Amino acid sequence: MWQTLWNNKPQRNLALLAAATLIAVIAASVAVVNDRSSVRTSFVPYPLFEGLDAKLDRVDRIVYTASRGMNGVSQIELKRDADGGWVAPSRGGYPVSESLIKKTLLGVGQMEAYEPRTANPEWHRNLGLLKPEDIGSAMRVEFFDGEERLAGLLVGKVPERAVDVKGEGLIYVRRDEEDETFLARGRLPLYKSVNDWLDPTFIDIPREKLARVTLWAGTESPVLLSRGPGDENFAIENAPEGRVSRGAPVANKAATAILGSSFDDVAPAETLEFPDDAPRAVFETFDGLRLTMRMAGEGGALWAKFEAEADPALVPEGEDIAPVEKRAEELDARLSAWTYKLPQDLGNQLTQTMDLLTREAGPADAMSPLPEQMTP
Repeated sequence: MWQTLWNNKPQRNLALLAAATLIAVIAASVAVVNDRSSVRTSFVPYPLFEGLDAKLDRVDRIVYTASRGMNGVSQIELKRDADGGWVAPSRGGYPVSESLIKKTLLGVGQMEAYEPRTANPEWHRNLGLLKPEDIGSAMRVEFFDGEERLAGLLVGKVPERAVDVKGEGLIYVRRDEEDETFLARGRLPLYKSVNDWLDPTFIDIPREKLARVTLWAGTESPVLLSRGPGDENFAIENAPEGRVSRGAPVANKAATAILGSSFDDVAPAETLEFPDDAPRAVFETFDGLRLTMRMAGEGGALWAKFEAEADPALVPEGEDIAPVEKRAEELDARLSAWTYKLPQDLGNQLTQTMDLLTREAGPADAMSPLPEQMTP
């Protein structure tokens, strides 16, 4: 066969051309592999901001800047206060999450340039690294010590390969005012709403300690939800004659709705006026804590203000009131200076009336034993 192919000049030339092409492709592939290997081995990851990790304790202000399209830019400013805590000036100095601040400081301070990318400004948009002032999608993160800017970082897109071989996060970045871009290794929070930065700690009363809740306190139609020590479910104490509770799940949800809840926004207490006859909800615990919530609303939004106190009349006989007094002081100090915008679902639960929590009693209810008549 080889002799026949060799004697056939056209086929012989075609075979030689194919062989030469194959050799060229293999040579090119080897060259590309060697070139890529050379780039990988010659670039050693290094901190984006050399020495910044040693200056993190000097940072007293963090500024996030994001584009709002044709409406300019939005900024989130986070500052260290006189006591060393971090607050949001745009929310009257409300505390922000210390864990998020720590993640931000370490995220920028320890971020590494993992692989170089383009230095051509025309390619910045493709990596999500066009400045927010230029209607770009990059978010700028800046660290300040007084008026001195310690670092400025533009953060862009997350690549398809979102983690490296060690499982660490990867993202496109460039140092502010520089054109060189990098695939960087590291993680940091990139929230665009100041509310996402606020300290989420709110009404942290354990469910097992909640004994009694009064909705619409101080009005002619209060709703009293209570339970005894060790009881799982709340019951309506003052259901009108001829009406019964819509069930333990309904009563429980109304009584415990505020526990573990969050808030939508916050402002200094003096921002919103609460009239003396504002609707109130009162929460009392088995160990003597009373938390009173006053409510007011504008434009469909429900805002709340809180006061905490220890009531000796609620403290079980023989127990020391000092621990609950301390707890009340701490809770009042954290909550009373602020007014909180409540989530709609929470507001709906805390403003339920007796008509919504009960229904007309039927024949089946008359045949059911009362709770105190039931035996285990």
